[in-house]
Amino acid sequence: MTPARKLSVLLAITLASLALGACRGAVKRSPPIHPVLDMDFQDKVKAQLGLDFEGWSDKRGSRTPPAGTVARGSLEREALAVFQDGSGNYVDNPISADGDFVRRGRERFDIFCSVCHDRTGGGNGVVLQRAKAISKGSFNFALPNLAKEPRLIQSKDGYLFQVITNGQATMPSYASLLTQDELADVVAYLLSLKGR
Repeated sequence: MTPARKLSVLLAITLASLALGACRGAVKRSPPIHPVLDMDFQDKVKAQLGLDFEGWSDKRGSRTPPAGTVARGSLEREALAVFQDGSGNYVDNPISADGDFVRRGRERFDIFCSVCHDRTGGGNGVVLQRAKAISKGSFNFALPNLAKEPRLIQSKDGYLFQVITNGQATMPSYASLLTQDELADVVAYLLSLKGR
């Protein structure tokens, strides 16, 4: 073995020993060394603790949420109330969908839905095309044509809204990605595909 090779092996063993020594798991009395601070130390308001911030006379760290804030997980219940009556039956949207609703709905549909349903709603999006190509014909899953499927054409607006909000079969929920108004706009666009 050459002297240069011996030196590199010795250096590698030394570095590995130092690295393992740093990970010994023992309780240390000194604080850890932070060569890259990133987000280890940041100013923040901790819940339930006081804060001496100018303009906050009550000194509370936990603030009242702004008006119109929707708590995480409650959007689904609020959104479904729009398209369901008191008995839980699906109803049609009482607000007629004008061109702006349909335009905004198409924008959201193209962003979130067209990867599976394609831009015309025909059910042959990029995801399905690639799945069929990768599986070499063994993939036989099909999506309905949103403009021609009788089950969808005859359904109430509330049903479409509920499926987009909660998901169905392999389709995921979009409640966390779209606001209630955006969900309603997508439904308006789907209705325009059906000719309603």
